[in-house]
Amino acid sequence: MPLPDDSLEKWEYKEHTKVKHEILSKYLSGWIRILGKRHLRICYFDCFAGRGKYSDGSKGSPLIALETASRAKEKFSYLREITCFFIGNNTNNFESLENEVNEEIKAYPKKYEGIKDNIVLINDEFGNVASEIVEKVGDRLAPSFFFIDPFGLSGVPFGVIKDILMIQRTEVFITFMIREVIRFLKSSKHRRSIEELYGMPDVRGILNIEYQDLPIEQALLKLYRNLLHEAANVKYTFPFKVNADEKLQTIYYLIHATNHPMGCELMKEIMYKTGTEGRFGYLGPAEGQMSLTRYGGLSKFKEFLLVRFNGRTLSYQNVRYKTLMDTDFSKKDYRKALLELEEEGKISTSGKGPRGGLRDESQITFL
Repeated sequence: MPLPDDSLEKWEYKEHTKVKHEILSKYLSGWIRILGKRHLRICYFDCFAGRGKYSDGSKGSPLIALETASRAKEKFSYLREITCFFIGNNTNNFESLENEVNEEIKAYPKKYEGIKDNIVLINDEFGNVASEIVEKVGDRLAPSFFFIDPFGLSGVPFGVIKDILMIQRTEVFITFMIREVIRFLKSSKHRRSIEELYGMPDVRGILNIEYQDLPIEQALLKLYRNLLHEAANVKYTFPFKVNADEKLQTIYYLIHATNHPMGCELMKEIMYKTGTEGRFGYLGPAEGQMSLTRYGGLSKFKEFLLVRFNGRTLSYQNVRYKTLMDTDFSKKDYRKALLELEEEGKISTSGKGPRGGLRDESQITFL
């Protein structure tokens, strides 16, 4: 029998959870800073907010988000209003969450002075809350970031994700529980949950017909991302693979979905720097560090760029933006690859910075 969500055994703070929270905090900080310049109000939704703290006292995502929002509010004077919504349906967990949030604010009143009046706690199912927001607010919703971090398969209907993403200026960051999907893919008891997760019937049949050449993990991930692009009309998605701490087994993927290339690039940079070296993922202590050259290196990347943009001239920013989802390379790697290609006489550049560096607006011609 699966453990209930309020079982303390489920609330042990793992290293892979720490990595997930680090990505969340860094991205949320950048997202608040960028969106807060243009909008009077922005919203953060923690859709499976949990207990507030783990069994060892480590802070959960709600307290991490509050700290991040508080730092941003103090640092950037132009920020007007940041509203944080914390949603949870388990009664015991929700009571713990309320207590932890209140205790945190009481312990540091000055720290949270700018956001304490804009904290909303909701004891309900994520799907119910999201559906109500879509129905009653719709496109009038302020720019919003949804962190969707369930324990298992259920409670994350694709139809709800789609409705959220159809609203302007929304982004989602989903914990996609791939291990559970693989484990229960052939189980008749879990068929409904899997069909709800993907928003379609007969997921196994579709995999067998359209994705038969891929390993099951990659097929399930690709199908879900394709649905985000095709059904939810999202322009950019990027995944981050997360292994168990104790063995080389994928537990889940963190999937970021956004319609803005700046958001995708920001998340991609954060994922690259946070995970196992040279990989967009946390592969666990057993894997150790893996260098870039182990899976292709700059030489193949340079070949890819030459083929992709042969005979074209475009800005350095557009070179990155048009290949965001197609490469496992960071801005640093783009810069290095392009400068090497220039030295080799395979591209020409104009509009560099005063020290010869590439700027977003620098023009690159692929010869």
